[in-house]
This record gives sequence, structure tokens and C-alpha cells, in this order.
Amino acid sequence: MKKIFSFLLLFSLTVISVSAQQMEVTYKTISDNSSTMNYSVKATYPQVNFGPEALMGVRGIAQDINTAFDTTVNGIVNSFVNDVTKMPEKTVNGNGSSLEITSTGWVVNGSLLCSELTTFNYIAGMAHPMTTITTFNFVDNGAGPLALSGLFRSGSDYLNFISTESIQQLSAYAQKEGMTNISDMILSGASADAKNFTEWSISNDSLNIIFNPYQVAPYVMGIQRVTIPMTSLISMLDPSGPAGFMIR
Repeated sequence: MKKIFSFLLLFSLTVISVSAQQMEVTYKTISDNSSTMNYSVKATYPQVNFGPEALMGVRGIAQDINTAFDTTVNGIVNSFVNDVTKMPEKTVNGNGSSLEITSTGWVVNGSLLCSELTTFNYIAGMAHPMTTITTFNFVDNGAGPLALSGLFRSGSDYLNFISTESIQQLSAYAQKEGMTNISDMILSGASADAKNFTEWSISNDSLNIIFNPYQVAPYVMGIQRVTIPMTSLISMLDPSGPAGFMIR
């Protein structure tokens, strides 16, 4: 009984500490250059902490989140270096290979960490560079990276709603840009399938959906974004979920 009480006390103190100390976002930078392979790497990405007074359990939460970022970025870097290694020529027209990761991270309502990592990847010999965005979203109790489904009530029709909104906005933008022949790409890449909505964040009381090149539009149109007011999603949100604060 004493052990159980001690565990419950520690758990309670951790929860109180998390709620009392707001998650803070800082940034970590790593770099690597190779003269023999003729590549350069620079990555700046988020790290979190709960301040110097945070209890050990809360520091552990921050460490778990930071490890997730470290693992992802190191994976991107290792993949890039491996791809460069496979190329027969390390320089093309005087240009080597480069990888640059920039990022932004912010905390919503003191409890939801949202972040976007923008990766610019060019390997000598490629037809063109590629820029993509990867998002990571965590709750201040360490839960994450979150899937979009985690925001909504089980059984809600959020996917169809978001898909319809996305298709409407993407189609309107394509029409404005004179790209009237990409409706099939839009309908496929923004259909009501969870795999089409893996990159998202919340900011300014809106849900941001990100579509990387080739998903809903050709390369020339770059990264596409759709913004949906959270107020239009309230009836579908899980009150006890990461975005439950919107309906309290």
C-alpha cells in the first residue's frame, strides 16, 4: 500500500508540474561537411524543456520528445549521406550536394507542441532540388508524435469534412494559377484517406494541412497549404484530446 501511495504521489506531482510549467521551445543546430564527398549539411530543429525547476519525471518527458526530434533528423541526414555516397559523380557543373533543415516550433494553449521541419535536399546529379515539410506534434505529457485522428472523437466524420474543405481550397487556388488540368491529382492526394493528412499543425485557432510536392500538384507549384478554422471542427473534436481546449 505504501509503494502504491508513493507512486500515486509521484504521478500527481508530475502532472501538477507539467500543468504548472509551460513547455518552452529552443533550437538545436548540427552541421557536417565533407570535402571528399563534396556535401554540406546544416540542420536546426526544436528541442523542449520545462524550465530549471522541472521535476525529474517532467524532464524525462522533455527528453523523450527531444529524442524523437534527434532520431528523425539524424535519419534524414544519414539517408542523405547514403544517397550522396551512391552517386558516381560528387560534383556536377561545379555544384556539390547540400541538405538544409530549418524549423519552427510553438506551443498552443500551453499544452500542445506543434512544429514544422522544412527540408531542402539537393544531391548532385538530381534534376532539381526537393523541399518538403515534416510536422511533429506532441502533448506536454509526452504523447506523440500525434496523428491527426488523435484530435477527433471516434466515429466522427472529420476525414470527409477535411477532405472536402481541402479539395475546395486546392481547386480554387489551382484555378487562380491557371492550373486547370490537375483535378485528378487534387482528388487523389486530398481524398478522405488518413495517409493524405499526415502533415498538420494548429496555429491561430486554425488547423493547417500541408501537402508536399507531387501530392496534390506538380513540382512547379511547390508545397500546398490548406487552412481550416478550428471553430468549424468543434463538433468533431475529442473534448479530452489534444485540441479539447477549443471547446472548453
